[in-house]
Amino acid sequence: MPDDDSVSSAMTSIRIRPELRAAQVKRAALMTPATTLYFDEKYDLGQTALSSAFRKVSFVQALKFVAFSDASTLEVPEPLWLRFLPKNIVLVAFWKAFGVLRARKRSTVTYAIENNELNNLLCPHKRLPDFVLRFAEFCLGFLVRSMIDRIAYGSSAAAALYESLPGVKAIRSALIEELPAPAATRIEAQPGGRQEALFIGELDNRKGIAHLMSAWPTVEQGLPSARLTIAGSGRLSEEVETWCQLKPASRVFAGFVQHEALPKLLDASTVLLAPSCRDGRWREQIGLPIVEALAAGLTVVTTDETGLAQWLAGNGHFVISSGEVAGDLAAISEKALRAPLPKDEVRDSLPSVAGRIRADSWLHAGG
Repeated sequence: MPDDDSVSSAMTSIRIRPELRAAQVKRAALMTPATTLYFDEKYDLGQTALSSAFRKVSFVQALKFVAFSDASTLEVPEPLWLRFLPKNIVLVAFWKAFGVLRARKRSTVTYAIENNELNNLLCPHKRLPDFVLRFAEFCLGFLVRSMIDRIAYGSSAAAALYESLPGVKAIRSALIEELPAPAATRIEAQPGGRQEALFIGELDNRKGIAHLMSAWPTVEQGLPSARLTIAGSGRLSEEVETWCQLKPASRVFAGFVQHEALPKLLDASTVLLAPSCRDGRWREQIGLPIVEALAAGLTVVTTDETGLAQWLAGNGHFVISSGEVAGDLAAISEKALRAPLPKDEVRDSLPSVAGRIRADSWLHAGG
């Protein structure tokens, strides 16, 4: 954390990141220059090099920074990240109050990708009475209106969720789907080669790794030339590694892979398998592996949990109903491996500028 003399940053924007990810560091080079304050690291940050614009702080240090900064725009985590909402409220209150005291024009912006149902966010294990949900909608709508001046939605599902809250439609907003820009042109897989499938992510049931391990033996029987590479870490790491060792010719356990090494894995693959499943109040919002796989031209097999499900289905990828994953994953995975979309076709379907970068420009340039 800087000393008192350097608290006032030359940057005109501040971003708050509760958990810093490698992809966020990479994207920052293309975004509006900003000071990024973060409280913790996500598992995939690894040894990613950080510039001086990234500062790990305590919550109290963050409050001090936003209060006395000369920045004009504060980007906070989306309000419906309920676990962070109390801190979000305090951060925005400090930002706005000290803006008034210092006679500075300040705006608060956010990027939203939550696509859950409100009942599931509040109480995932039972249906709340209607009057409780209506009261919660009113309170959350009031909070969002009070906190946020501009909001960019990364999916149509997120826009629908937020705009179901009273008054939120009145906030200046833009829908800019979180689609990547195409990566540099790569070499297509050679005909007659192995059919390469890839799983990237946390090795936990919510990412569907158990469903994948159950389905893959059927794929191996129907498509002996198929090979699955699993890259990630998590509480099921040992179980996954043992499973891969049973058939090393068609199952590869890569373990945790540094973010900068992922392009090599993506280039060597044709299909991404991302069968995410709901877990409590958690639901896949977008899915970083999906975004990175699309950029590399891979065909995606996923569930309708991701906020990009409608776009994926409309562009030739494979979207499985969340209730049918156990029964359909093997057949759909084999179908995708037998006839993946041409990588150039996938890349051509993407915008020239990544959606997250466009959303950032819209947020920090005043909408």
